[in-house]
Amino acid sequence: MANLEELKKRLYKEKEAFGERMISPELARPKRAKAFFWHETVREVSRSGWFLWALVLVFILILLGFLFFIFGSPTIFKSQKVELKIEGAKEVKSGDRITWQVKITNNNNNALDAAALVFNFPDGAMPVSGAKPAGVFRERRSLGKILSGESALENFDAFVFGGRGAIKEASAVLEYRPAGGNAVFASDASFQFSVASAPVTVSLKMPEDLRIGQQVEIEVDYGSQAAEVVSGLSLALAFPDGFEFVSASPRASAQNKNIWQVGDLKPSETGSIKIKGIVSGANLESKVFKASLGILNETDNSFLAYDEIIKPVTLHSPFLEADILVNGQQKYTTFPGDTLSFEIRLKNNLPVEVKNASLEAKIENADGAADFGSIRVEGGSYSESSKSILWNASSHEAFKVLAPDAEDRVIFSVGVKNNLPLSSESKRPSIKLNIAFKPGGEVAGFSGADVSGASALEIKMSSKLQVASSALYTNSIIPNSGPLPPKVGKETTYTVFWSLANMANDVENVTVKSSLPPYIDFKNVIMPADADISFDKSSNEIVWKVGRIPAGIGFLRPAMQVAFQIGLTPSQNQADTAPVILNAAEISGRDTYTDQILSSGDGQISTDLPDDPNIGFSQKKVVE
Repeated sequence: MANLEELKKRLYKEKEAFGERMISPELARPKRAKAFFWHETVREVSRSGWFLWALVLVFILILLGFLFFIFGSPTIFKSQKVELKIEGAKEVKSGDRITWQVKITNNNNNALDAAALVFNFPDGAMPVSGAKPAGVFRERRSLGKILSGESALENFDAFVFGGRGAIKEASAVLEYRPAGGNAVFASDASFQFSVASAPVTVSLKMPEDLRIGQQVEIEVDYGSQAAEVVSGLSLALAFPDGFEFVSASPRASAQNKNIWQVGDLKPSETGSIKIKGIVSGANLESKVFKASLGILNETDNSFLAYDEIIKPVTLHSPFLEADILVNGQQKYTTFPGDTLSFEIRLKNNLPVEVKNASLEAKIENADGAADFGSIRVEGGSYSESSKSILWNASSHEAFKVLAPDAEDRVIFSVGVKNNLPLSSESKRPSIKLNIAFKPGGEVAGFSGADVSGASALEIKMSSKLQVASSALYTNSIIPNSGPLPPKVGKETTYTVFWSLANMANDVENVTVKSSLPPYIDFKNVIMPADADISFDKSSNEIVWKVGRIPAGIGFLRPAMQVAFQIGLTPSQNQADTAPVILNAAEISGRDTYTDQILSSGDGQISTDLPDDPNIGFSQKKVVE
């Protein structure tokens, strides 16, 4: 501190001198770092300026390129500048001749070479002259060269058919090459329009909600709105799956049960058709009915509709529900000799009770397939005259009062005949069961309404396919040789016969298989010679590929038969025995009516030859 005070005194003393400082004051020292920093900053600012100028230059180039692409060079071709437009009436009358105009404008500076226009006509269009081509109805026209700034006009005509309110669409495609180029370009356009009216009309009257299994009446009304006669009309109905046709008034065409010949309709003339049927399906399932009035082309069975209507309906469970199960299944295919056990499940879907209900099950027996003598019923009675079974409140206690949502069931069984009484006019065999479930009188709250339930089931019957194996030594169509009785070490030949029978339905892909014991030789002698019989030496298997066997073979007509020869050379250990000469045979094939695989077989054959009446007892066993 003393030194500091002394220094202050000397500092303000006149003519005081100080010696040289060992370290220069900090504020007086040159600032190299700052000078260096200044120079670097100037340099960096300079670099940044060049970088910014470069970015600006790149941006300007990109912008110029973009503007050049948009506004372009007069020599660059753009497909967007080829305009394709279809013009026509937005609303048309069904059956009228309609014209569409297609306009092509080339706004490029280049011409269009090899221009071709394809016009796709709308659905329901017919050519003005000639028959409609198979497949898609379209027309292709070659336009040649379309110059820059030039337009081309093409008109297309056709008759258009369709129901009122239908939306139709026509479309066009233009194919071309820019002048001087090889690439092929395409431009397209479409045009929508509606069918606003028709010379004739058709309508459908039916409930929007249908009960499953209940008979429904459909009324189809039609009429003319034309100022002149409309000739050659037909009415077509399309029914949904599950619709069972019952009747129609008037009757449909003999050739097609869904077509009615209306003929000519005068101005303001009307008509109607009534159809009855039963619709089956699942609860809440949608069904679609369609009616069309127009012209039927009998050549290809196509239909051109002046007017058509589509009506969707919804199925509901019947008020009194009856479901049929046969042998525990909803769908079943039976066979000759089978037993059918039926279970009918019942339910009251009404919100009120049903009194004194009755149930009738009627059996329709096509070609006598059902054996009515075998019917067994629980809680009901069978009527021989009507071929029906009846349950009522007196025989079935539960039917006296069925509460809402109450469920019940009844059962019965019937046998299937083992053999059918066939004739040349026999139909494909089946057993049909029709069920009617009814209340004893009017149900409270449903006066005048039909609350009964109905159900039906068809059970197809498969054919009976049979093979019979036999063998002969004497009186054979193929001569045999060798000792009889057969002798050890000596060959004796036999002729084997396969006979086939098929009862009720055509059967295809029929094959017969058997095999030979190891001591039997296949002699490769076959009658008829063109029979498709093969023998595999490694397995000793014999296969006859029969193919298709018509119904009635072996029943109404002679059996199908083939013969082939085999040879037996007995060994010592076979002495005093009747060796097997053919193992068991098996036949199989597919029933074309029921789609079931059928099979059966026949046993083995030995030297006993029971089918050869000329073979004595002493000639059957091998001797030494």
